[in-house]
Amino acid sequence: MVKRILTAVLVVVCSQSVTALPRRQSLSETPCGKHGTQAEANACARRDYEKAEAELKGVYEQLVSEFDGRDGEARRKLEKAQSLWLRYREAACESEASIYEGGSIRPAIYNGCLADVTRERANRLRGFLAEVRQ
Repeated sequence: MVKRILTAVLVVVCSQSVTALPRRQSLSETPCGKHGTQAEANACARRDYEKAEAELKGVYEQLVSEFDGRDGEARRKLEKAQSLWLRYREAACESEASIYEGGSIRPAIYNGCLADVTRERANRLRGFLAEVRQ
């Protein structure tokens, strides 16, 4: 009888430690869109935004360099438009996230908005870059 109880306890303890190991590993590897904690979702949204921002920066820099020595007025207009767009992006995403003010989901909503709007801008600039290069 004691042997059975000890065996049962050992099985339970071992099964819990075995299932805990993959869970600990998956927390650091949880991709965006999968189940995880709100903090993980917030961090994932932030990384997604940072990736979109880097993409935008690269396209914008390529576009600006196309105007070097060619068309100073077009470059100034692009820079002004980009400056205004940055203000728009901030205001639009602040507005979208405002209904979650004080909530733990707010950073995910805000950064998700930034990522989406930034990707849209990068795509528009990519199209503009293709036109300028023709």
